[in-house]
Amino acid sequence: MQYDFVRLMRQLAPDLAGEFARRALVLERIAAMAPVGRRQLAAKLQLPEREVRSDAALLKEEGLIDLNASGMMLTAKGQELLEAVQAFNRAVHGLTDLENRLAEVYGIDKVHVAAGDADEDESVLQDMGRMAAGRVRATLQSGSTLAVTGGSTVAAVARYMQSTTPLNVMVVPARGGLGRAVAYQANTLAAEIAQRLGGHHRLIHLPDGIDASAMQEMLKVPEVREVMDRLQRADVILHGIGRADESAQERKLPVPQMRRLEEGGAVAEALGYYFSRDGEVLLAASSVGVDLNRLKPSCQMIAVAAGKRKAQAIAAIVRRYHHAALITDEGAARAMLEMAEQQ
Repeated sequence: MQYDFVRLMRQLAPDLAGEFARRALVLERIAAMAPVGRRQLAAKLQLPEREVRSDAALLKEEGLIDLNASGMMLTAKGQELLEAVQAFNRAVHGLTDLENRLAEVYGIDKVHVAAGDADEDESVLQDMGRMAAGRVRATLQSGSTLAVTGGSTVAAVARYMQSTTPLNVMVVPARGGLGRAVAYQANTLAAEIAQRLGGHHRLIHLPDGIDASAMQEMLKVPEVREVMDRLQRADVILHGIGRADESAQERKLPVPQMRRLEEGGAVAEALGYYFSRDGEVLLAASSVGVDLNRLKPSCQMIAVAAGKRKAQAIAAIVRRYHHAALITDEGAARAMLEMAEQQ
């Protein structure tokens, strides 16, 4: 028989449950922010500094953390407990239940939800990056081709990507270059992820907005055709999701296309496609990228997107295409469930 130990703890020791949960949260946040000072951690957790000092002293006494001039960090003993502590924190804050409900309502194989709302706290992206990196590594196999988009959220995933042994994978950008910072370009992130995994990569040296006729000419170049063929045969696609209005402005779409999106009720953009609330494709603004209509059946899509303001956009994409995983935050997840309940 399985027990809900969180509920059991609350029933048998309600006086201790709060302290236990707080210390578990402090330990997890030290792991995520290390090295971190007690004052900085208290501000981050919105807890009195005296409580954080007390908890830190106890954790140090138990040999779970070290404390020096640079701040607090986990010891090897603390690292051994980290996975169990993270699972406990997710359960006590209701995130495990939230993940299961979201997966069921939207038909997603696996959902990971980070605590908080990235719209209010950008550091939430760090937790999402760690979760998404773990999910991608667990999905990849030797010989896999991974396609990745650009953006700040996928960049957070790249920072946490690692493999203890080199992984024989090919990483390719899922679309051409956009007019954003180089650090967030799909080419840049594909190269970084490949390096961190010990795999290989190919780049697309073409602007995302090249017209279809020019693209047909470029496909005559063997190097371009090779990358595009690999992209279309991708085993795993890691992609972000944007709001249609923000993406259209960033890409500086022509007025007729902007009007078309507005009239069609566009709410989401992913992989160069714009979608309505119901998941209808309104516009394919990119000719340099994956063709969603030609993905092989076994291709596994993994989406990473955060913030309550993106809830409608995320819902539109995961309704339209089956996803092996969604990594999001609490703000978006709760808003998505509220939207589903109102329909």
